Amino acid sequence: MTKYVMAFLICLAALAGLMLYVGDDATLTLTSSAQSGVLMMNPIVLTWQAVIVLGTVGVVSLILIWSLISWLWRLPSRIRSGVGLRRRNQALDAMEEALLAGADGDASKARKKAERARTLIGSEDLGRIVSAQSAEACGDNTEAASHYTAMLTSEKTRSTGQHGLARTLMACGDIHGAIEHAQEAYDSNKNARWAFDILFQAQLADYNWGQALEVLDQGEKRKHISKDVARRRRAVLLAAEADRIVESGQSKLATELAVKASTTTPEFSPAVALSAKLLKIAGESKKAINLIEKAWAKKPHPALSLALYDLIEGESKRTRGKRIDALVRTNPNHKESHMLQAEEKLRDEDYVAALSVLAPYLTLDSEEAAPSARLCQLAGQIEEKLGNMSDARLWYERSATAPLEPDWSDLDPEGEAFDYSDADWRRLAFSFGDTGELIHPRYETGASRRRAGLLEEHSSQDETEEDVIRDFEDIQNTDRTEIDVEEEVVLSDEIVSKDDLSARLDSLLDKPK
Repeated sequence: MTKYVMAFLICLAALAGLMLYVGDDATLTLTSSAQSGVLMMNPIVLTWQAVIVLGTVGVVSLILIWSLISWLWRLPSRIRSGVGLRRRNQALDAMEEALLAGADGDASKARKKAERARTLIGSEDLGRIVSAQSAEACGDNTEAASHYTAMLTSEKTRSTGQHGLARTLMACGDIHGAIEHAQEAYDSNKNARWAFDILFQAQLADYNWGQALEVLDQGEKRKHISKDVARRRRAVLLAAEADRIVESGQSKLATELAVKASTTTPEFSPAVALSAKLLKIAGESKKAINLIEKAWAKKPHPALSLALYDLIEGESKRTRGKRIDALVRTNPNHKESHMLQAEEKLRDEDYVAALSVLAPYLTLDSEEAAPSARLCQLAGQIEEKLGNMSDARLWYERSATAPLEPDWSDLDPEGEAFDYSDADWRRLAFSFGDTGELIHPRYETGASRRRAGLLEEHSSQDETEEDVIRDFEDIQNTDRTEIDVEEEVVLSDEIVSKDDLSARLDSLLDKPK
């Protein structure tokens, strides 16, 4: 507005300057040569200042008259556009209220507002989208599916209808319907990332590992998934398929699939353990040991050591020791390597050396996290073999409340390390596939805890923490009858005076057996 005022003032100043410049002395005389008739008139004498004023007024008047005529000419269309704009604003308000009502769960209000938006918009396609999304927000998948189905008849909204219908059918549990629409959309549009996601999830929900692998290959080629995530997901699916078909007698194919998963993703311990088991049956123990060593170098896991023990079962003590040492050398500084060394020394009845290996993980100033339940039980078994029942009882009691290991969950070594169901494999496809972090399904689902044995055979049934503590209290009470009371008091006083288990280890080394 300011610029218009400034322009008017400048023009007014220029006009005043022009009038001042010409003055009022010069005049303009208008005469007519007509001797009679309408054109005959007396001479008109005007000053140039008057001429300037009259000319300016005339020009301004013409501009105003033209603007008025133009405004009147455009008035009908302006009225129509104003009504349309008001209608459009009302439609937008109705759409907003419909979606908000759907988010709040008010189905009746959402349906009513969606219908009003459809009427105001005047577009059948857009009205269906609003109605479908409102119904979906309310949780009314049946009505949403009907709207999405109607959108399939229009080429403009067909892709949107397929997306919404596949998503809705997946939520309703109609897996095959979701697969049908997602597959059709993915075949017709290579850029449909949503179709890949829904199709992969639906194949997993149907436990169809083979089809899921094909979808995964397509998604990787179209760059809908990163290579690392695709590689880890593929390892899970290959292992799941191998685990399934081995029960049908297809041992050779199952072995090939499991080995492929192990070689491409050695950090996925379930595939390596399954490969070792199948290779042992096929008489290829050496190849199985090589797979375990490569996996241990990448990411050690306690199940791998158990698989190695199964492979070298029946061999001489010297040969077994060489195999264990070779495995440890692939990753010598890892905690699992140290625990494996402690277990091996425990088997060789070198209890002091076993405790010495674990000492850095048992002290109060350990850089590692709090000792896990498996580590506490291992320490308790070593102390028990040394005859230190008081220390053993403390470690056993501590193991009952110690944190579990997410990738192991303290399973019984005599049983299956990875006894996975189809639902477990499906969860692993996302939990391990997306993050690379292996979480055992028993830990993930909060299943009851089973005691982790290392030497003796234990029951494979689930036990509570109270059962574990009660069992070891019984052991302690039984052994107390065979221990001299006086020696027990001295031993207890000595234990209390120590700050940590490292000091206790020093005392054991100085004390003769």
